[in-house]
Amino acid sequence: MQKNPEQICIKEENQSCKQQIDQFQSQIKEYLNAYQHAISQNAISMNEFWIWQSLTQPDGEYTQQDLCAIWSLPKQTVNSIIAQMIIKKYARLEHKPGERKRKIIRLTEEGQKRGQSIISPIAKAEQRAFEKMTPERFADMNEVFGQYISIIKSEFEAKSHD
Repeated sequence: MQKNPEQICIKEENQSCKQQIDQFQSQIKEYLNAYQHAISQNAISMNEFWIWQSLTQPDGEYTQQDLCAIWSLPKQTVNSIIAQMIIKKYARLEHKPGERKRKIIRLTEEGQKRGQSIISPIAKAEQRAFEKMTPERFADMNEVFGQYISIIKSEFEAKSHD
């Protein structure tokens, strides 16, 4: 039985699609591995890095619940990281005005120094990488990646697709 030429085209398109998706996933893994390697120089986990990233922001005021929501991290993970930061005297908890249960995480002076020693080299490398691309290319990359994320989230949430 001879295959319909239209079916052959669809199969070839699917193969190309699969190759493109595989390449994209490989690039995401390579990107994450590059960050993981750079972050591991500080003997911390990727999750701890994201928390330092937030807490070192000059205008940042975060609770543990905020960090869970921002970084999609389990409450136990954030609590463990913050507890270790408190033990090492990098952070302290302060009551949030008007709320009894929610506490704001504040870095100590030592915590600010440690945070900057973690974040600064990464931020400088990101800045140098950005400068090697045109702002338009970087904007295009962000736009396309954002669009893909939105679409794939929608597809994952769709119940009618196989």
